[in-house]
Amino acid sequence: MLRRIGLLAAAMLLSACAPPPAAGSAPYASQDAPPVDAAFHARIAAEVSAARSDPRGYARKLRTLRGWFQGDRIEQPGEVPIVTREGVAAVDEAIAFLEAQPALPALARSQPLDRAAAGHAADQARSGRTGHGGENGLSPHERMARFGRWAATAEAIAYGPDTAEEMVVQLIVDDGVADRGHRRILFSPAYTLIGVGCGPHPEWRRMCVLDFARP
Repeated sequence: MLRRIGLLAAAMLLSACAPPPAAGSAPYASQDAPPVDAAFHARIAAEVSAARSDPRGYARKLRTLRGWFQGDRIEQPGEVPIVTREGVAAVDEAIAFLEAQPALPALARSQPLDRAAAGHAADQARSGRTGHGGENGLSPHERMARFGRWAATAEAIAYGPDTAEEMVVQLIVDDGVADRGHRRILFSPAYTLIGVGCGPHPEWRRMCVLDFARP
């Protein structure tokens, strides 16, 4: 069995959407997702800030990932192989990006953004849908605006990985996303706040919504 992962990103004046999974990949649906708790949400936010504040240091994690590639697959010991679209080339590009990226301030956690992200994750847990459009038809910016006033907003969604590190590494590598929109959001100086909402997904097992904003 092969494993797949998915990505979606949206922002005011910045958007990206992952292409369909690679041929031969299989969803997570047959496996139980590990539980998600407040500590997991905190680890996601901390992982994003760690990458922003020390991008060169964070590149070491991607070098470890690079060593697990066999062709276009990530074959981590003891884990189900993951099929990628670009293979190791996307990881090499991400490493080069991190080594050249200036350090940025850590993001502050925002309860209003947490609520916006959690609401969207809960919608998709019920509906099984993916993407940024909610059941109520609101855009990411409109969903965040229900909980505060923001000068700039962005949203990234990751589907599949089990750990906070895997979620954030997936967003940084941005495999299959031509404009690397998720990476651009994570390393944009335009945002100062982050909210996180994770939960189960009927097809992808687990998902995390990351909402970014500047007041």
